[in-house]
Amino acid sequence: MESIIPANSRLLSMSSVQCKRCLKISIVVLFVVVILVTAYTALRAGDVQRSYFTVVLDCGSTGTRVNVYEWQRNITSKHDLPTLLNSFPDLSTKNPLHKDACHYQCMQTEPGLDKFVHNSSGIRAALEPLLIWAQQQIPSERLGDTSLFLLATAGLRNLPKEDAGWILENAAAVVREHPFVYRISSIRVLSGKEEAYYSWVALNYKLRFLDKSSNTPTLGVLDLGGSSLQVVMEIDESREDKHFMRSKIGPIEHQILAYSLPAFGLNEAFDRTIIILNEQQLLPRDTADVKFELSHPCLSSGFMQNYTCYGCFRSNGSSAKNLSGPPLSNSDGFPLVNLVGDPDWEQCKELARAAAIHSRSSDSLQLTADMNCKSLPSFNGTDSINSTASHLSVARFHALSGFFAVYNVLNLNPRANLSKILEKGKELCSSSWADLKKSYKNINHAVQYCFRVPYLVSLIEEALCLGDAEILFGPGDVSWTLGAALIEGEYLLPSQTEPHAGMFSLKAEVISSHALYFVLVLCILFFVYCQVRRTPNLLLPKQGKKGHALGVALPSHVNQKTTKVVLG
Repeated sequence: MESIIPANSRLLSMSSVQCKRCLKISIVVLFVVVILVTAYTALRAGDVQRSYFTVVLDCGSTGTRVNVYEWQRNITSKHDLPTLLNSFPDLSTKNPLHKDACHYQCMQTEPGLDKFVHNSSGIRAALEPLLIWAQQQIPSERLGDTSLFLLATAGLRNLPKEDAGWILENAAAVVREHPFVYRISSIRVLSGKEEAYYSWVALNYKLRFLDKSSNTPTLGVLDLGGSSLQVVMEIDESREDKHFMRSKIGPIEHQILAYSLPAFGLNEAFDRTIIILNEQQLLPRDTADVKFELSHPCLSSGFMQNYTCYGCFRSNGSSAKNLSGPPLSNSDGFPLVNLVGDPDWEQCKELARAAAIHSRSSDSLQLTADMNCKSLPSFNGTDSINSTASHLSVARFHALSGFFAVYNVLNLNPRANLSKILEKGKELCSSSWADLKKSYKNINHAVQYCFRVPYLVSLIEEALCLGDAEILFGPGDVSWTLGAALIEGEYLLPSQTEPHAGMFSLKAEVISSHALYFVLVLCILFFVYCQVRRTPNLLLPKQGKKGHALGVALPSHVNQKTTKVVLG
């Protein structure tokens, strides 16, 4: 039995087989591409969510410290701040660089870099162990994308610009030998305003007052270092003032007053007492080889020690020429003073008060005016920031760094009142030098602690005129370096309001992976379409203007050759 099948029907059947085969291949390819692109998207998203590290070197007047921070990016919104996962060193850190004098669990080398002018080996010795330690805290594969910031504070700010520049150049040379990433602007001297601002950011970020969901007022900051004092608060109105700044962190814009008072750091203030005592004790001036000796009422009985008076050489304070007689000097030319303990608690409090309320700093006078303080008469021709109580919109201040160090030594409650601080300070300072020496490894800190207690009380009680504001000491794990790591590492400086391009580029990578997926799918569909178009007679044969039905093959016997097929 024979059946006649048109040639075009056979071709249509063959083309259908080829089309089905092509579609099957395309589906398999599409499936593979979907898997690959999905995996790529997941990997890129995982990479975006991967934590990152920031290293901050704090080059202060008393020493150089290092902190390593680990962060987690939040990419759900451009306004979300990164989350701090870890901070190194922590309370469990044990290392020879972990100094007792550093109250923020930081690694530290001493003295500060400002003591190493034209001493490149000293700079290397100060930085190298800190950089090596920082590398050890970060996975080796992450070192190449870890940002480093070397930021100097009041110690280098007090130096001539040429000397500070020389120190930074030599510091950069040491940093270049390590695998961290840094910009030219990452190694610099911070302005006092920047340092103050970073302290404010660090505190309010740590205590979650910068969350976009928080409607509570931010906290004020009192941050006391070795050379300078930072006072920062948020205000309600803008003003034309060098201390005023706007900062947009997340979705909220803050209006901030940030002061940095260079004469009120702990070491600068103690050095100022030497000048005051020198003028009071009227030491001899006519003997070239006179031994420069001072009796100090804030030092314990039995104390006698040479003390390097760095602040006596500062251009912004009393200079070495104000010291009677030609004092002995160390190898760097700073005056050496032979201090003798002559304890008198009442005299010590008066001396500390004089150091706290008097300075030549014009910024201290501006702070007095801004806080509506009433200045008392000047002391010995110098300016005063002593004042009466004033009314502030900031309800709560946190006293950090040097303030917290005193609280920590006295083992006080964070809300201890000033009377309690003085009481505990008097008890501490009644101890003999032999007993105190057992508690302090660093001689300079041991020398100064009996002075620091009444000095800090005088700052809070009289000089800063904080009125009825609540003052808490600490927390002890917050320093301005945290604020610097957050702002410098993830956002532009406060004058800018948009995040770094880096954050946007990370989001763009995830978005681009989805775009790639879409484009690949379009390409595959276009490939299938082209294959179908190339297949001959896959479409229906033309039937004229009438008589063809969609999806039905109508064989034509007109002028067509036939093929005989024998069945059975």
